[in-house]
Amino acid sequence: MVILFLGWLVESYDIGLIGNVLPSLTKIYHMGSGEKSLVSISSTIGIVVGIIPAGYLADRFGRKRLFLGGIVIYSLITLVTGFANSPSEVVALRLLAGLGMGAVFPMPYVLGSELCPRGLRGRFTGMADSFLSVGYFLAPLIAIWVIPSVTSAGWRTMFFIGGIPLLYTIVIAKWLPESPRWLESKGRHTEADSVLSDIEAKVRRSTKQPLPEPVELVDLSLVGPGSKGRVPLRTLFTSRYLKRSLMLWVTFGGVFFIFYSIQIYMPTVVTKMGYSLTSAFVFTSIIVGVSIPGKYLESMVVERWGRKPVIISFTLLAAAAAFAFGFVRGAVPVILVGSFMSFFGISVDPAVKVYTAEQYPTSVRATGTNATEGFGRLISGIIGPAIVPFLLVSTGVVGVFSVVGGVAVIAVIIVATMGRETRGVSLEEINEKQIVAEQPMGAG
Repeated sequence: MVILFLGWLVESYDIGLIGNVLPSLTKIYHMGSGEKSLVSISSTIGIVVGIIPAGYLADRFGRKRLFLGGIVIYSLITLVTGFANSPSEVVALRLLAGLGMGAVFPMPYVLGSELCPRGLRGRFTGMADSFLSVGYFLAPLIAIWVIPSVTSAGWRTMFFIGGIPLLYTIVIAKWLPESPRWLESKGRHTEADSVLSDIEAKVRRSTKQPLPEPVELVDLSLVGPGSKGRVPLRTLFTSRYLKRSLMLWVTFGGVFFIFYSIQIYMPTVVTKMGYSLTSAFVFTSIIVGVSIPGKYLESMVVERWGRKPVIISFTLLAAAAAFAFGFVRGAVPVILVGSFMSFFGISVDPAVKVYTAEQYPTSVRATGTNATEGFGRLISGIIGPAIVPFLLVSTGVVGVFSVVGGVAVIAVIIVATMGRETRGVSLEEINEKQIVAEQPMGAG
């Protein structure tokens, strides 16, 4: 689990750095709104393009392989980006790095959901996701020291630091196990038994108690057999999965727009309010940093309240703060309202992620979660951020964050009316209940 935690930590720095180098790139290369949009969304375009085929590959070739390969790709390309000589080169390299990030993003909660017991899936994802916020917090904090002024060397160093995760791949290769659920779904029973036997031995040593006998809890004829070969993307559009997929895509996109509006544009918004570049980095560090304890709060309540209540309540509170953010003035009000928005609007993300992973059976889990991330980030990380620079010019901060709050409210309505609760239920039972609920009247 710690290895998976660190996976998000090293990747989140890479995502977070672009918002912190954007002011320097803007002044050095005299970029307009269009160029700023391209630089801001370039890595997310790569993520959206790469994330769906990565899900298919993870379902076919394994979670661990995709996790490892994705980190190698984006770390190398981020390192090379430090040598770019123009905004267009930065855009091209960020697009390529995004392909690797797309392979990595869903794997910690896909693999974690398959390794954790039912009563810990949500708590694990919240704790793991807090490491994402640590990385997002570190990016502006590091920028304070390496970009003390608008210089070429400063923003290049930010990208060079992004190559450090290459060292982390050694740890993954040696100590991260493959999902025994996935191995079993591919008919690799000996390997699945070996991984699970190792886990069971550790549990026995830790508890000093024998393990209870396993009990079959679901009708496996309903769940269906695993697939040893290709599971096509069109499977998600069949009657069995379409309703839950549409619900997840809209919910993911609406909730994560809050995150992207903070992570990518907060330094730019703060400078537009009249504060210095250094102040913008400090404000952003504080605003993003409060999401770390927010995610720990989420990890404590998500197994008590359930996924839907957490998603609905946290997102509504964040939406209210977003509506208010454009009207505040003064350093303290900006930090307080921005922090409130971040505390609930970013800390809700792990609830959305674990809820997504729980909706699909093992044979299509990575395909389903990656498709959700792909479409969700298309809304929240490409379309949304692409229009923000133009909204800033035409409507100011008020218009930008009114849109952010409105999109979040739409997400709340969708999950409230279409979502099913999954707290405390095994992955196999969830899928069985979904299938039974989605059968036509009189079927079966």
